[in-house]
Amino acid sequence: MAKFSVCSFLLLLATFLTDVYAENIEGGLPTTIEAHPYLVSLQTNDGSRICGGALINENTVVTAASCLNFYDVSQLVVGINNGAKIVNIAASRFDPSFDFTTNENDVGVLRLAEPVNDAVIALATSEPANGANAIVTGWASGDKLVDVPVSILSAEKCSSGEYKYGEGEILDSMLCALAENSQACGGLAGNPVVSNNQLVGVASWGYGCGNKGNPAVLTDLAALRSWVSQTAGNL
Repeated sequence: MAKFSVCSFLLLLATFLTDVYAENIEGGLPTTIEAHPYLVSLQTNDGSRICGGALINENTVVTAASCLNFYDVSQLVVGINNGAKIVNIAASRFDPSFDFTTNENDVGVLRLAEPVNDAVIALATSEPANGANAIVTGWASGDKLVDVPVSILSAEKCSSGEYKYGEGEILDSMLCALAENSQACGGLAGNPVVSNNQLVGVASWGYGCGNKGNPAVLTDLAALRSWVSQTAGNL
């Protein structure tokens, strides 16, 4: 069964709403772009954010494939330094094995039209352990940046029956993230998830908010690291 139609992604996870993408995070902790300089936004020319992403080098952004599959990327730009700098997209690609009905392999890469000097985040080299602490960063109302502390769950743990996902829904290219604040909700696909100073995932999909038994489902970037690195080098 498809997990979304045309869609809007709720951050800590997505209940999808037709033809709407932007959602504000509720229940996050105030933060700054200085604390997360790798954070970028994918947005339209009028400044409307549709997705988040993360800089992994001076001209490469990692985001969710779902952010690229449903838009004409030529009509999008990247907001750096919380939108203070706008950079055009020179090229983009999402994993050809991305499945929009299951969100398997939900990862995409953008090459910026010019290099930027903002700090970058390293890709995770291995999957974080069950219960590892992580932070999802995104936007609350008024363009304010917030962090949502989460606990990482493996695909096996997330699909064990303890939560609301059925057998076969949480695949090997996925992780889950359970929000520590039971009121946390909202956000964008592609928002970066960082643990131990490494980019372990990007927000992908889910059933409702990422709390109260509904962990957010993330793209497991350690599992897809080879594709991301190779694509970034060739894009």
